[in-house]
Amino acid sequence: MAANKGRKGKARKGTPSRKSRLWLRDLLNILGGLLAGAFGFWIVHEYLVSRTAKEVSQRYESVIRGDLSALKRTSERYEDLSEQQEDPSQALEGVDVNATLYSLDAYQGILEDFPDLDATVRPLLLAFYLSLRDAELLRKLVVEQREHPDQMPWILAREFLRTNHEGAQLVPRLLAVLGKSNETDRESP
Repeated sequence: MAANKGRKGKARKGTPSRKSRLWLRDLLNILGGLLAGAFGFWIVHEYLVSRTAKEVSQRYESVIRGDLSALKRTSERYEDLSEQQEDPSQALEGVDVNATLYSLDAYQGILEDFPDLDATVRPLLLAFYLSLRDAELLRKLVVEQREHPDQMPWILAREFLRTNHEGAQLVPRLLAVLGKSNETDRESP
């Protein structure tokens, strides 16, 4: 009996230990918790990204719609000028080039907003902004020409209208893509 008492608490070399299964269970619980946490983080992240994209898209859509009337007017002027229905010297008559025709400041953060926008919207919006920026530069040159008529030719007025026309031609496609992006966001919960 005394010999059996000493051996009772010790494990034999060939038998498995009960503690060996506990570390495996703990490891699986930790991995499961990490996977569930990563999945939860991914869901929250995707929700925030789609919400931000929707807000950015709606902001640009409202700015473009607000500037649409001025863009249409100058685009129509350019079409009349290019079809030679209007005298080039009279091309800017009735257009106040001393003031900006659209809100160019609303596009200042366009590059920061690029990651939040849909991939189909990015090139259109950038082309539209660059067209407006070029038109603004040419508008300023037209003002200079009016102040110093002998130093700059009338061709600047035509180029101003042409640049606005190019931007206005992008509006239907751009609004369609922005609207489709907003509709997709509205449909998904």
